[in-house]
Order: sequence, then structure tokens, then C-alpha cells
Amino acid sequence: MSDKQETGFCAKDNEYVPLEEGCRHPKDYCPHRQSCLIYFYQKERERENKKSS
Repeated sequence: MSDKQETGFCAKDNEYVPLEEGCRHPKDYCPHRQSCLIYFYQKERERENKKSS
């Protein structure tokens, strides 16, 4: 087993963030939001959770 987590680059914080953690600033303004992998991944997980509920 590997302890390695998938990460995405947060341009706002200028660092890599674990995708499972999600966006650290979901309600703040972010000029990078349209191209943010972290935010996109978080929204997809939320949609999947809504469908399964």
C-alpha cells in the first residue's frame, strides 16, 4: 500500500494541496477558480454524494 496522496496545485496559496482536502477557500474570491483542479474535484465529489443520497 502507498501513503501517497493525489495533490493539485493551488495557485492562490502557491502550494500543492491534497485533492481529498478540497478547496481551502471555497467562498473567497479566486481568480484561478475557472481552471482549478482542486475546486473541480471537490464539486464533482459533492455531486456524486448528492446522487447517492
